Formats: sequence, structure tokens, C-alpha cells
Amino acid sequence: MGATNCPETPRQKMIGMMYLMLTCMLALNVSKDILDAFVIVNEGLEKTNVSFTISNGFTYDAFDQAKQRDPRKVEAYYNAAKKIKDLTTELFAYIKDAKVRLIMEADGKPRAECEKAEENMKLLEAKDNRDAPHRFMLGESVDGSQGEARKIKEKLIEFKKKVFALLNDPKIILPDKEAQIKKLKDLGINTDDNKEFNPDKPEEKFWETSLFAEIPCAATITIMTQLQNQVKNAESKLISTLFSGVGSTDIKTDTVAPRSIPKSNYLISGESYEADIFIAAFSSTDTSSVVEIGDSYDSINGKLNNVTQKIKVSRGVGKYKIDAGVGNHKYAAVINVYNSSTGIFKPYPVKQNGKYEIEYTVAPPMAVVSPTKMNVLYIGVDNPMEISVPGFRDDQVSASCSGGSLFKSGKGWVAKVTKVGKCSISVSAKDDKGGSKSMGSKEFRVKRVPDPVPTVAGKKGGGISKGLLAAQAGVAATLENFDFDLKFNVTGFTVSANIGGFTQDEVSASSRFTPAQLNLLNKVQKGKKVYIENVRCVGPDGTSRNIGSIALKIE
Repeated sequence: MGATNCPETPRQKMIGMMYLMLTCMLALNVSKDILDAFVIVNEGLEKTNVSFTISNGFTYDAFDQAKQRDPRKVEAYYNAAKKIKDLTTELFAYIKDAKVRLIMEADGKPRAECEKAEENMKLLEAKDNRDAPHRFMLGESVDGSQGEARKIKEKLIEFKKKVFALLNDPKIILPDKEAQIKKLKDLGINTDDNKEFNPDKPEEKFWETSLFAEIPCAATITIMTQLQNQVKNAESKLISTLFSGVGSTDIKTDTVAPRSIPKSNYLISGESYEADIFIAAFSSTDTSSVVEIGDSYDSINGKLNNVTQKIKVSRGVGKYKIDAGVGNHKYAAVINVYNSSTGIFKPYPVKQNGKYEIEYTVAPPMAVVSPTKMNVLYIGVDNPMEISVPGFRDDQVSASCSGGSLFKSGKGWVAKVTKVGKCSISVSAKDDKGGSKSMGSKEFRVKRVPDPVPTVAGKKGGGISKGLLAAQAGVAATLENFDFDLKFNVTGFTVSANIGGFTQDEVSASSRFTPAQLNLLNKVQKGKKVYIENVRCVGPDGTSRNIGSIALKIE
């Protein structure tokens, strides 16, 4: 039995014609002896199923061999074929079990004996029994929905749905895939109801009743064996179609393209320059080809100048690695590909960006560290920083701060320092292999945030109207000409004024004027001075500061 496309053999056609003839004879209520002919048809179908199993086994063996040769390429096809085999085995076994259960219903014998009758229908005693198979397959329903026939139909539909999903998987690449799948149609398993049935014969409308209504047990079992035959035939078509895709993605090469792919063209001193030098088309068994490295390539004479290194090619790739000093470097490479049929090496010069000379740069360790606001770090505030290392991604860069802490914030960094003087920010970077290397450090001055100045109504002193002064809530501490937006909280101050030749003082323990202070301010006459003294405040660093006084003249 061939595994490709699986056309019907003369034997299958003969069995089909016999089955059709016997079905017609059943309609004429022929004698019981005629039913024995169904035994012959059933045996023929069973033998065909065995042939399918053997033939399909050859295809599965071919899948196994292909997978051993090239596991990665064949894996998707192999897995799909294995699932189809599992689905077929499961469905085939279910129908077989249904036949056994039907024989138990018709003959009324133990399961072990009925299993033998399923394998050899000559042992079936109730060949002409119509009631038991009708009841078992269709139940009491008009459309067969209450019997075993509906369950078998649903399993056939689910089988087709699952196997076509396997074929439509994007990983399965077939020549003219859409046309191939369309050609399979319903896989030879028709589960549709009859849309053109005879109204006088309603039993012909439904798939279940058209196959199993009021027919003898021998015919019912033969039909179920035929369904098994259709499943096996579908399996053969499916796995043959799958196997046609193995190798369909193989690339047929007629051009050899040499390439050099460096891990990086920009290196830090102490790192090694590494590049994969390869040909796009190669043989996995080739162990003779060699890469030659030189200073330059003479394209006119086809010659590599000053060969400095030779590298063996493995699976089409020669790995070039060299420790180079700081500066700009260049080299040229030629891949000498061995032709096993002629025994001759053919040179292929490597190009990068259209040039025969491949360039790269080695730079000294260099970290770029700069404060976002100014070249000084201040205590008690978040000092935004920009930290980077040329040639490295942000996630490869790490940094630390002496005399403080340093952490990432958004796309930048933030430094927090605690002591006046100097601090150092050190930067390191990790390469793609996980190795860490110091990229240098930078020193910064550390200062306290400058003192703010006390103000009332925005004034640091001078003239002020009595009404404006009386309308103020209190005293503020203002930072002048400073890049950070910081807030100082006034914690106390003293209002002093000369009233009737005597100096009077009133103290506030907050930033607000007290009622006693407001009363004192109301007593100050025009042209006289008011002093706001001993203004104290707390800054973001938590320290308390005395920021001086304000002298205001009432206008």
C-alpha cells in the first residue's frame, strides 16, 4: 500500500461495490444467508486497515530517520505526525470499542467473547438483529442524537478539526500549502447531513440515520469498520502530505558570501577584539577550510598582504580574537574554502561596509560623569547626575559614591552626600560575558546649601507701608540665585520696635506673626523702624540656621 496520496486499489473498489450491492439487497429483505456476505466485506476492510497500518508505519520510520539526520529542521513535522498518529489510534480504538459494545448488546455475551466476534464476525450470532443496533446507534431520537452514532460523528468531526489545525501551523511549510490542504477536502470522511434527501424518507436526512437506521447488526458493524478504514486512509494522506514538507525549506545555494561580524567595533583597553568570520553557504562536515588574517588585501592581484594568523573553520565560522592596544586598528581576512571534489582551495576575501579592510577602535577606560545642575554636590538634596560609558548600554553601567549614596532615577542618576569636603564617583561596566571592569572615577566638591535670606512681603529691608506689613502672615526664608528648588521653613523670629522711647520685643516660635507681634506693629508710627531679628529656619539637610534680620521703615 503506497503512502503517497493513497488512491483506491482494485481490492478496495471491489469491497466498496460489494458493500453497496449488499446494502441494496438489505432493502429487499433478503434471507439471512445473504448477511454472511457482509462477513466477507468486513474481513476485506479489516485487512485493508492492516495494510494501512503497515504502509503508514513505513512513513513514520522515514520521519524517525529524517529527525535523526536533522532534528531541528524535522522537529515540527515529526511532532505533527506523532500527534496525528495518536489522534488516529485513539479514534480507531474508540470505534473498535463501540463495535464490541454493540455485539454485547446484540448477542448478550460477555465482553471477552464479543471482542473475539469483533475480530472474526463469523462468530457473531445476531447478524440479522435490527432492533439492538438501531437502539444502540440511534436511541429513541429521530435524528440519531441519543445514540452511539452521534458520538462517533462528533469524534470524526473533532478529528478532522485537530489534524487540519496541525497542517495549518505556521511552522509547517509545504510546497503550495494552501492548494495541498484544499485538495485533502474532508479527508474522505463525510460527516455532513444529506441536504437533498427524499421527504418521503426522513431517515435519509441525517448522517446518523442514513447510515444506521433499521439495518442488521452485520451491516452496522461493517459500516463502522468502513469508518475505521476512512480514518486510516486519512492518516495516510496526512502524514504523506507532512513528509512532503520535510526538506521544502532547504536553501539551494549558488553563491558564497563571506562575512565578518565583530562583537563590537569600539573597545575599552584591556578587552579583546573578537569577530566571527564566515561564509553564508557552508557544509557542516567541512573541516578543511581556513581563514587567513593579514594587514591588508590587494584586490588587483587578489593577494592578502602579510599573513599574521590562520584560523580553522568550524561549521562555516572562523573565530578571530586578538588583544589590541589603545588606538585605531584594521585588518583584512580571506576565507579559503576547500572543494572536496577538486581538492582545491578557493579564496573568498571578506568585505565590511564595502571595504576589504575591517576597522575597529580600542579606547582607554573612560566614564562620563557630570552633575546635571552644577559642578558641586550639595548636602541634603538630590543631586541629579548623568553617568555613561561610551560603547556600553545603560544597563551595563554601574556606579558608586564615596561619602554618600548613588542610585538610578528614571534615565539618570541621583547622588546624596552627607559631609562637606570632597567625594568621588566611581564607574564600572559589564561586558556581554558578565565581566566587570573599572571605567574610571571623578571627584566633586561637597558643600552645604547656602543660607537663605529672610523676607517679608518679598522685601529684605527698606520702606514698607503699614497696611502691607499688617497684611502679611509672617516671615519667609528665600534662596537667591540657586539652581535647586529648595524650601526652608522658618521656625522662629523676634519683632522689635521703639514705642514711646522704649524698646519692645515680641517672639514667635513659627514663621507666622503672633497676635502680640501684630499689636506691636500697629503701634509703630510712620517714619519709624521695625526690626525682625534672630530669624531661624530649618533646611532640607535638617540643620537649624540663624539667617539674620530685616530692618523695615514704616512709610
